[in-house]
Amino acid sequence: MTILQIDNEENEEIEELGNFLVLVLAYSRVEVLYYSQLQVVRLVVSKTAAGQLYHHLIPFVLLIVGSSPFDVVDPSWELYVLIQRKTDQQGEIYNRLLGFTAVYRFYHYPDSSRLRIGQILVLPPYQHKGCGRYLLEVLNDVAISENVYDLTVDEPLDYFEHVRTCVDVLRLHKFDPIKHAVSSAVSQLKQGKLSKKTHPPRLMPDTRVIEDVRKSLKINKKQFLQCWEVFLYLGLDHVDRYMDDFVGIISNRMKDDLIGKDYGTGGKQVIEVPSNYEPEMSFVMFRSQAGEAASTVQIDENQPNQEEQLQQLVDERVKKIKSIAEKVSVELSIIAEAS
Repeated sequence: MTILQIDNEENEEIEELGNFLVLVLAYSRVEVLYYSQLQVVRLVVSKTAAGQLYHHLIPFVLLIVGSSPFDVVDPSWELYVLIQRKTDQQGEIYNRLLGFTAVYRFYHYPDSSRLRIGQILVLPPYQHKGCGRYLLEVLNDVAISENVYDLTVDEPLDYFEHVRTCVDVLRLHKFDPIKHAVSSAVSQLKQGKLSKKTHPPRLMPDTRVIEDVRKSLKINKKQFLQCWEVFLYLGLDHVDRYMDDFVGIISNRMKDDLIGKDYGTGGKQVIEVPSNYEPEMSFVMFRSQAGEAASTVQIDENQPNQEEQLQQLVDERVKKIKSIAEKVSVELSIIAEAS
């Protein structure tokens, strides 16, 4: 774990970055997406001075995020910058840079695009204050308003995945088309003794439901299935007698994903597309719907204790589900009390 101490001098550097951002905005074509005390500004990196701003942020990317900087020449990168407008004691307005996210816009065959979050960073003094969630909600709104195919994340860290799934579960909670499917699956779980059946059901949502979620909320299949498991757990009301069957469903799903994982091309196809950026790279690879939700679960096949490895993965997954469900339950209670 890397701990970065931010002292007053470094805070001043952050404020200077905020003021530098003002200069970037003054000489660039940008789009301010949200006006309030917090503002999110979108910059297409290759067409603005945003590349210079990003170069100032690279030390934070290396130290905190731990990932490599992206190519500021590639026109598919977009930078979403979160700033806070503040007024000092003399009445002067200044800007404070709180964080940013870098998003790559992929071509999606035949006539759409996909947004993928490549980096997201909230500067240390402003972490755990909802800034990362705010950026994520802005991206969700952008994905819907621009009708992209979906919004994905490149190798998310556990904490960000936790926040993202909490946000998506709350969004899905208000999405009527999934309610009947969740209710039906929970009813089957409550019947009990599913784990003792020769072929226990996986209780997966219907393909039509999965597609409705993607089209309306831009949540891809893999992420929706993560949220689906949280909904099943919430529907069981934490009743112990249902937990064996619930854990069995999670275990069977993970096992099926491992056994059924396709090590071949998975229905991938390569299509040439026109591009003004590096013509030799002007192609797109896409996967058939059957391969969209490839599993990220991995087991070392060279180890003899594969069943133990699987059980450990299942235990970790159930722990994550319970943690997300607890957080979501608190927020739903607050919403219910306020309404």
